[in-house]
Amino acid sequence: MRSTAACEIVILEGPESVADAAERVAGASGDLSQVMRRMAENARAGVIADKAEDIALAAGRERTLYQAVKDFRLAARSTLGKAE
Repeated sequence: MRSTAACEIVILEGPESVADAAERVAGASGDLSQVMRRMAENARAGVIADKAEDIALAAGRERTLYQAVKDFRLAARSTLGKAE
């Protein structure tokens, strides 16, 4: 199952707290993907002017995605009664 399909199932069928966390993961993933696509396009075109800025932006978005995934896992564990 694609991750976007899994996210849609959680949003449609899951409790609100887990659905909200899933939406944050999807948003953070999309934000990181956008930067990575631009970086790949610039690399193919030989554009290096924004490389350092894009690397820093990608790193920040990666951290945001990592935190969103952690929050999703915590919300899912809590809903399943397996909170630590």
